[in-house]
Amino acid sequence: MIKKVPVSQLCVGMYVQDLGGSFLDHSFWRSSFLIANDRKLQKLQKSRLEWVLIDTDRGVDVRETAQGAPSHPDHAPAAAGAATRHHAPARAAASSEQQAFDDAREILDGSREQVKQLFAEAELGSKIDLQQVHGLVQDMADSLDGHPDALTSLARIKKADQYLYAHSVSVAALMTSLARTMRLADEHVHLAGMAGLLHDIGKVREPAEAPGKIGRPIQPPQELLHQHPAAGAAVLRADSSIPSEVVEVCLHHHERMDGKGFPDQLAGKQIGLLSRMAAICNYYDEMTSSRPYRKGWDPAFTLFKMLKSEGQFDMDVLGAFVRTVGRYPVGSIISLINSELGLVVAQNRDLPEQPVVKVFYSIRWAHAIPERRVNLAEPDCGSAVLPVRAPVDWAQSGLPVPPVVD
Repeated sequence: MIKKVPVSQLCVGMYVQDLGGSFLDHSFWRSSFLIANDRKLQKLQKSRLEWVLIDTDRGVDVRETAQGAPSHPDHAPAAAGAATRHHAPARAAASSEQQAFDDAREILDGSREQVKQLFAEAELGSKIDLQQVHGLVQDMADSLDGHPDALTSLARIKKADQYLYAHSVSVAALMTSLARTMRLADEHVHLAGMAGLLHDIGKVREPAEAPGKIGRPIQPPQELLHQHPAAGAAVLRADSSIPSEVVEVCLHHHERMDGKGFPDQLAGKQIGLLSRMAAICNYYDEMTSSRPYRKGWDPAFTLFKMLKSEGQFDMDVLGAFVRTVGRYPVGSIISLINSELGLVVAQNRDLPEQPVVKVFYSIRWAHAIPERRVNLAEPDCGSAVLPVRAPVDWAQSGLPVPPVVD
C-alpha cells in the first residue's frame, strides 16, 4: 500500500516509493529506495522535503496510536530496530536479503548511467560534476551499510557495451568497502570511493575494441593499455577541484610492489596507500569479470591466485581485502565434503571460512540436484567446505550455476 508520510515520521526500514518534492529540495538521485540505516534517515530529515510516499508492502509501516492516528516514531536506533521487528510485513522480513540485492541492483544500474554521463562530459572537455560523484559514493556507502555483500557481488555482472562504466562502479564499491575494513577515516573512505569511480577515466579516449579474426573483440595491445593512467591523470589535473589523492590513484593503480608496474615503476611504499588499495580492487574486478575475449575467473580462485602472487600486491592490504569480500566471496563455487557443489550466497563475518551456500550440483552423479540453502556455520548443517590445495576455477567449467538470489 502506498502512503503519504511526513518526513518527521520516517524510520529505518521504510521503503520510499517517491520523494515528494523538487530535486532542489534534496540530494538524492534516486526517487525510490529502502531507508536501510540511520545515515540515510538523517539525510532525509536534513533535507527540505516535507513528505514522501512509502510502500508498506516493501518496508515498515507507520505506527498507529490507539485512536488510529499516526504516531511519531522514536528515531533512536534501538526503537527503530523494534519498529522494524514488530511492524514489518512478514514477507518483507522474509525477503530482506532479496530486497538488499534489489536495492543494490538499482544503485548499480543508476550509477553506471551516471558514470557514463560523467565520462562522456569529460571526453568533451567539461568539468567533472563532483556533487554527482559525491552522491554516487554516498549511495554505495549506504548500500554497504545495509548488506555488505550485495553491491560488491552484483557489481561483477557487466554488459559488454558498458564494461568501462560498470568496472568503474565496481572498483568504487570495492574501494569503499575495503577502506571501511581498514578503519580509515570517513574522509579517506570517501576519497577511496571517488578514486575508484574515476581511476579509469583515461580510457574514454581509447578506440573501441577492434574485432579479431572470428569477429569478436580482442584484447587491446599492451602499449595502448599503458597509456590510460597518464591520460586520465591529465584529465583530472585540469580540474583543480579534484583531490590530489584521486589523481594519484588514477596515475598509479597499475603500479606493483616489486616495481614492475606502470607507468612510473614505483615500488613498495613509494606507492600511496589508496593506489595500493586500487591495484588490488582493480585487478580483482578485472579478473572476475567476463569480457568478449576472456571468461572471468571464479572469485575464490582469483583470491587464491592473488595470495600466491609474489611481489605484486601489498600483502597487508590484500589481507584486509580478503576480510572484506570473504575467503569465499559471494558468487564463488565451492566443493563440499559430501561430493556436492555450493554457490556462496552470503557471508558469516565471524566465520569467514564457513559461508552460507546454495547447494545445486552433485559431483558424484555429475548432474544438477534440487537446490537447498545451507549455512555452513551451523553445527548440524551436515556439510562443510572440502579442503583443497588449489581451488578449481569452476567459472570455466560450464556448470548450470543458479543465481545468487532467486
